[in-house]
Amino acid sequence: MSKMVLKALFYLVLIAGIFVVMRYFFIDSGYVLISYNGYILESSLWSTLAAIVLALVVSKLLFSILRAIINGTGWLFPITAKSRHRKAQRVSNKGLIQFANGYWNNAEKLLGQAGDTGSSPLLNYLLAARAASFNNDLDASQEFLRKADQATPAASMAIGITQAEIQMSHNHLEQALATLSSLRKRSPKHPYILKLLQQTYQQLGDWQALASLLPVLHRQKVLNGTQLEQLEQTVYHELFLQALNKGCSLSPERRTEPADAIWNSLTNSQRKNEDLVLSYARCLYKLNAQDAAETFIRRQLGSMYSPLLIHIYGKLNGNDANRQLIAGEKLLTERPNDPELLLALGRISARAQLWGKARDYLETSLQLHNSAATYNELGQLLAHLGEHEKSSGYFQQGLALASEKS
Repeated sequence: MSKMVLKALFYLVLIAGIFVVMRYFFIDSGYVLISYNGYILESSLWSTLAAIVLALVVSKLLFSILRAIINGTGWLFPITAKSRHRKAQRVSNKGLIQFANGYWNNAEKLLGQAGDTGSSPLLNYLLAARAASFNNDLDASQEFLRKADQATPAASMAIGITQAEIQMSHNHLEQALATLSSLRKRSPKHPYILKLLQQTYQQLGDWQALASLLPVLHRQKVLNGTQLEQLEQTVYHELFLQALNKGCSLSPERRTEPADAIWNSLTNSQRKNEDLVLSYARCLYKLNAQDAAETFIRRQLGSMYSPLLIHIYGKLNGNDANRQLIAGEKLLTERPNDPELLLALGRISARAQLWGKARDYLETSLQLHNSAATYNELGQLLAHLGEHEKSSGYFQQGLALASEKS
């Protein structure tokens, strides 16, 4: 606007200067007579020319000013495409600010308005849908998604992801699963869709489906190594819990079948995972499959030593206690000062009715580590041997130690 004012002043000064020069330096200024419909206008030639030039300049300046008002500002006469775009952009920016500040009502209204005017309709409609979702207006949210699809059909993947996220946020997990399954068919390797699918399965507790998804999550590097390992442990922990519940309702000869099926489905790498080995062993033990658990743990202990596995192994009441004892004593040659292994050997020896050996193992274990469980085992053993006074003392010490830890 300032440039136009300066230009107007320049033209006016220029015209005035020309008029003065003509008026004072040219004696014969000429004569102009205009007659029209009874009206007569008389003037010198130079004055007439100056008036014509002035009229042209003023007309041009007025036109420029009007065009600047219409196209440049846009707030007075928002009638051109450029001005409409600028206004829509301002509305969109205000909506984004409201969205960032958590004012969902205002954000929904402004972003929806910006989308309707054609300013980045996909972005504005998607954010308006999210704002409506945060405001618990799912009907409005769905309408904005529909508008986004109409405005930008090629962005159906982004729209579908937004829809799934909104469904998940409102705990509509079955709907979210249907949306994500459809998206996955179109883009099987899409990392974010796979991640959302993993989260949905996890919230639904569909551990079998999640177990099937684990290799895909690994191949597509959806999760890092630590996250994948933690998820794997959670998945199979839950699956073995389910297998335990199913197995308890089956006949004794079939009760391990659900757990066996899970273990047989694991890869060689997964079967070397200590947590998965422990989950399967614990499941067999709780199902009272004593011989199956003993065989499984004994084979694992050859390549994987775990105090937790030893703990279960020592409590097993298999058909062949001597075989258990031999396997345990073989480990003792490599770990002579392991209190958990000595406790397990004491328990196994007692079941084999090797009372002296059982007492030696338990007392040695107690010397290495005070344990309420070891005190209790010694108390039971001495009570069986008729040493009731010592037995009572061990029981009391075990109770005192358990009380301290609790």
